[in-house]
Amino acid sequence: MEILYQRFIRLNRVKAFLDKAAKDSLFSVTGFAGAKPLICLAIIKQLKSNIIYLAEDDHNKNSLYSDLLSFLPSPKIILFNPAESNEFDYLNSVRNNTFQIIIIKKEDLLTLVPEVKVLSQYQMRLRKDMDLPIGQLLEFLENSQYERVDLVSEPCEYAVRGSIVDVFPNNQTNPIRIEFVDNKIESLRYFDTLSQRSIALLNEIEFYCRVKPEDLKERLIDILPKSSVIISEVSYQNDYQEVFDCFAKCIFLTNEKGDFNFNFYPPPQYFKNLRLLKSEIDASHLEYFIVVPYEYQRERLMRVLGNQPQYLLGSLSLGMLALSDNLCVIAERELFGQPIVKLPKRKFKGQPLDDLLALNKGDYVVHIDYGIGQFAGIKRIKVDDVEKDFLLIHYAQGQKLYVPVENLSLIERYIGVDDSLPTLSRIGTKSWLLTKLKAAKAAQDYAQELINIYAKRIVATKTPLSQDELWQTEFEATFPFEETPDQLKTLAEVKRDMESVKPMERLVCGDTGFGKTEIALRAAFKAVTNLKQVCVLVPTTILCYQHYNTFKKRFVDFPFRIEMLSKFISKTQQEKIIADLRNGKVDIIIGTHMLLNPKIAFKDLGLLIIDEEQKFGVKQKEMIKKLKSTVDVLMLTATPIPRTLYKALVGISDISPIHTPPVGRKDIITEVTTWNNEFIYQRIQRELSRQGQVLFIHNRIESIKDITRRLYNLNPNWRIAVAHSKLSEKALAEIYLNFLDKKYDILVATAIMESGLDMPNVNTIIINRAHEFGIADLHQLRGRVGRSDKQGFCILIIPDKEVTETAKKRIATILAYSQLGAGFRLAMRDMEIRGVGNILGSEQHGHIAGVGFTLYQQMLKEAIAKLQGEATPTEPELSLDVSAYIPETYINDAYERVAIYKRLLSLENEGELKLIKEELKDRFGKYPDVIENLFIIAEIRLKAKALNLLKVSLKNNQITLVRLEKTFTTYGNINTLLRLLSQHLK
Repeated sequence: MEILYQRFIRLNRVKAFLDKAAKDSLFSVTGFAGAKPLICLAIIKQLKSNIIYLAEDDHNKNSLYSDLLSFLPSPKIILFNPAESNEFDYLNSVRNNTFQIIIIKKEDLLTLVPEVKVLSQYQMRLRKDMDLPIGQLLEFLENSQYERVDLVSEPCEYAVRGSIVDVFPNNQTNPIRIEFVDNKIESLRYFDTLSQRSIALLNEIEFYCRVKPEDLKERLIDILPKSSVIISEVSYQNDYQEVFDCFAKCIFLTNEKGDFNFNFYPPPQYFKNLRLLKSEIDASHLEYFIVVPYEYQRERLMRVLGNQPQYLLGSLSLGMLALSDNLCVIAERELFGQPIVKLPKRKFKGQPLDDLLALNKGDYVVHIDYGIGQFAGIKRIKVDDVEKDFLLIHYAQGQKLYVPVENLSLIERYIGVDDSLPTLSRIGTKSWLLTKLKAAKAAQDYAQELINIYAKRIVATKTPLSQDELWQTEFEATFPFEETPDQLKTLAEVKRDMESVKPMERLVCGDTGFGKTEIALRAAFKAVTNLKQVCVLVPTTILCYQHYNTFKKRFVDFPFRIEMLSKFISKTQQEKIIADLRNGKVDIIIGTHMLLNPKIAFKDLGLLIIDEEQKFGVKQKEMIKKLKSTVDVLMLTATPIPRTLYKALVGISDISPIHTPPVGRKDIITEVTTWNNEFIYQRIQRELSRQGQVLFIHNRIESIKDITRRLYNLNPNWRIAVAHSKLSEKALAEIYLNFLDKKYDILVATAIMESGLDMPNVNTIIINRAHEFGIADLHQLRGRVGRSDKQGFCILIIPDKEVTETAKKRIATILAYSQLGAGFRLAMRDMEIRGVGNILGSEQHGHIAGVGFTLYQQMLKEAIAKLQGEATPTEPELSLDVSAYIPETYINDAYERVAIYKRLLSLENEGELKLIKEELKDRFGKYPDVIENLFIIAEIRLKAKALNLLKVSLKNNQITLVRLEKTFTTYGNINTLLRLLSQHLK
């Protein structure tokens, strides 16, 4: 961006402005277009002055801050936030006059800030090798009102694990990990809240706590250097004359007639029409600078527009055109038709190592040899000087089983076919063995059926599509946002599938608003540029209309015909579209179940996109199967239903999860309450006061009018619309479009508004009788809000009574999984609570209920592998006479200990073992020797599994290895055993 600044200060009008600014103490300027950040930079660098910038509103504040980050280091720019007026980074920089520009609103000048004399008591400075008792740091954090938690994920939280303290200071983007040895700081490092792993070493760091209100005594205006230049978007008003007169120089930016005119103009708006821009660049004598924030955009635009413009990486909210100096600067706004403010990266919430691996007391589990029991906790037992942890499992008739942690891989959480509780097994009977044998036989039969169903698809071939050409690049360049890493990975997988001879069947799973539609758009574009037709199948008329508009908008600059088949279209139009589709005159057809009519035929269908397949009925799914035979299939879902998830898990279809939320998205705040008029009024009024809208879900048509009347009684001035399935599709669409057009404040609707609809101005959703919804439904509904950078709120209303235990579990789960990207985990948890349902047909229910979904799934995978001629290794039983456990002094939380045991003893390769070792040292500090034994046991398990051993035993220094065909015995300790297994593998 420096090259743009150097070009800017050479402009004749800029030289004239700097001359005037050097002489005059108060004047106004106009005709600056998008040059505000460059004007500020010129004053800072050429006049050697720092700046107090008075922005008109928060949008202008954020835009200028984002722009200036492209030119100045962030410590030199202060984006002032009154809510954080006691942040020391601001105050030290202002008082020491080390800042170059502070961006505020005029009312911020009177904000109270703390005096210098009180700052030291709120400040903590840490250095590597510093002598500091750990108790002194903990006392400071407690006094600073930091919250002690098990896992640090948000600012003002801290956690303690032995000699390690994790802290998330207010003034840091990432939390810090402080490792002590005695009373000395051994190490300081940043860590990532998502992985909980260290990411960078530090030599020193300074952080602070919040200042008490009684210590806020000075006004901001009193500490700002009076030698500063004020640049103001606010006019010279009587009530602020005194403020302006305090400073050396005041420059007012105005759109009216000013004392100085730059004569800069806004450049043309191209609205994604890059071909038009290229033609103008080729024919023009202007010098073009194109400013984009991301390298991927620069590369795309260079391929489309050529090498004539200069491409700069940075941020500019607006471009500028200086005709007299032959200069044209084009920003994202001009390229894509909307201003893009580069938002700070969101802070990811941390999460346990793996919620699916850990066990809580009371969870039902399945032991492969002993059957269904109930987990009762971890017990440490010492026998003959050997101490280790055992999982205590309760069985029928008071029976107990102690399972050593080395055999944790033989245990899985029980998932049934519905939410009914399983029957506990009895140890010492043949009942469990017979149940397993029946389930294994059923799995073999069903595996054969699955193989037959999908064999045709597995051996089927299609004409592979060509690799991306220029049009694909141009189309993707019109997407103005940065793709998330998961989006890019998924897109690469989809393109690889489409360029293969094997038909694609891929499930894209991502939360609402995470960019699944963009994946579908690019896949569709790739298909049509290869002269293939695309069919987009959606469950509702409204969603069909929304997708139709999205596709039309993105494809507007390309010569492809897109049509819609739904009840919006008249019979005459439908007949014409169907005929044109058959003749190949329609490239992309978007429709509801009407597309499954036998009358529908394609000339050359290449791609089938199915949005939310679970919303279609059984008969419709059968028709979809016929469409799938030899075409690429892309399925989109926000929460994979068990059937689809199951197929993906056993490898029949491929899955591409999108867990990464878009930049700027916030977790949705979820609250649970009973009906309370005052609470509901406040929550609705809060949303309306920030110019938002509210979606109120009530899923009972017979009482929806009563609910609407209750809302009217809260405030008769609220504009309320009602939508439900008994209305005609045309009426529904009209209500939806009017709501989008902000003609209503509140939309009271049944769950008809659940599937995929985009309502960008709705950031509060209230779900009445939330206990009657499933987890997937609640998650989908909650995904209707918070899809911009605004904070989203979800209010769940439940009655005082009549809430079942299962419903309580669902509500608890939706609260626990409130972070972005939780859809995949919710699907797994939903399977635990509700069961797997009819994923395999009703004839399989008894077998799944008998052994649990996880074990049945494993049997099915093994059966499929056997039919395909693939070997499946046996899980060995380990009985090792060696002390091995995780001490509570090392990891205090029992939930987390089980998760780590499970990860450690379910490893797939030795590379994972090395990573877990590094992770434990990073997160918890140096581990004791007894944990080293766990690592050796994990390695023994991997080698025994590779050798297909059934059992490995070490007792009284006697080693026993059991294979199906023979047993081997020798003598030695655990290291001898490890060496022996290693030699056998060579």
